[in-house]
Amino acid sequence: MVKGMGVGGFLLLAVFASGCRSFQPQLPPLPPNTIKPVIAVTEFENETGFSGQWKLGRGIPDLLVVELMNTHRVILVDRKNLGDVLGEIKRQGHDLFRKEDSVARGRLKNARYLIRGVITDFTQTGSSSAWFKSSKAAGGITGARAMIMINLTLTDVETGEIISCVPAEGSAKASGKWARFDYNGVAFGGDLFFRTPIGQATQEAIRKAVYRLAQDIPYTTWKARVADATAETVIINGGENVGVQEGDLFDVREEGRSVTDPGTGNTIDHIAGKVVARIKITEVRQTVSDGIVLSGRPRRGYYLEKVTPSIMSPK
Repeated sequence: MVKGMGVGGFLLLAVFASGCRSFQPQLPPLPPNTIKPVIAVTEFENETGFSGQWKLGRGIPDLLVVELMNTHRVILVDRKNLGDVLGEIKRQGHDLFRKEDSVARGRLKNARYLIRGVITDFTQTGSSSAWFKSSKAAGGITGARAMIMINLTLTDVETGEIISCVPAEGSAKASGKWARFDYNGVAFGGDLFFRTPIGQATQEAIRKAVYRLAQDIPYTTWKARVADATAETVIINGGENVGVQEGDLFDVREEGRSVTDPGTGNTIDHIAGKVVARIKITEVRQTVSDGIVLSGRPRRGYYLEKVTPSIMSPK
């Protein structure tokens, strides 16, 4: 279900006085043991009519990636330059290259969510109301202002469902040479760019978008599972990082199955797998733990259910 406003037709404008602090609210903390989702960001559609020295469809997504990385809440994968990555992997597999230090095939991460964007406004206006770098407002402007508007869509790659649609806008007062659209020599995304009115407006819009989007991204929590198993020992997929302790007991369950609605195909219930083994943790490391098999035969991928003293079977 789409959260908030509809996909199209966003017409929002927020005016901020020059010199005010950039939009930097604090995101709420993630629940304990949250698994960071894997996200890819595509090139944006540029519907502003601006086709100057900056390639907005590539530049603004790059700035968005930086802000998303700064949240430390997601894992980002490169899709825009995936061809270069695949080319390097293929080259390393050629017999002309040594096998040492070559990357393993089949290890590229799959993105669970995709962020697409549309840039609907990239404008600097003044008393003459003009497009950015327009000759109609070449000089003598008072009250000139830079504005940018973007719309982001978050899509679940597995289902194609639109999870969230986020509009964001930024605005900054333009004075001095900036009011005359003197942006020659300003590289998009550089230090000087963010000191310009259009750069400040761009940063404002991106930070708002990330703040809103980060709260709509679905997060899952860590689930204990068997990472490796023999007849006598196991390794599980968590350690000190998720609070596993030496002596912990876990029941081992087979993978369950989902029950879907025959009409819609939506999942309506889940049937847990049966308990097939019990293990005891003997050593805890940073991200994995070792254990011994007390009964049954665990297998890689099976789920673990912690046994508390109140439900432990009497000896």
